[in-house]
Amino acid sequence: MAVPYRPHSEGFAVYRPKFIDVTGVDSPDYATLADHFFSGVDSHERAAEVWNTHLIDESV
Repeated sequence: MAVPYRPHSEGFAVYRPKFIDVTGVDSPDYATLADHFFSGVDSHERAAEVWNTHLIDESV
């Protein structure tokens, strides 16, 4: 998984994570993997605040 970002010098931002490769399973459940990833983000209050403040939603 990669988390693209824009550096602070250009106005810090994080973008939606991208799955690069999943090993060890034949048919990865990307929705479940993403849910677990974001649960980890949300479990760290300070990091979650930064993430949510600077997240750019590319789904629109």
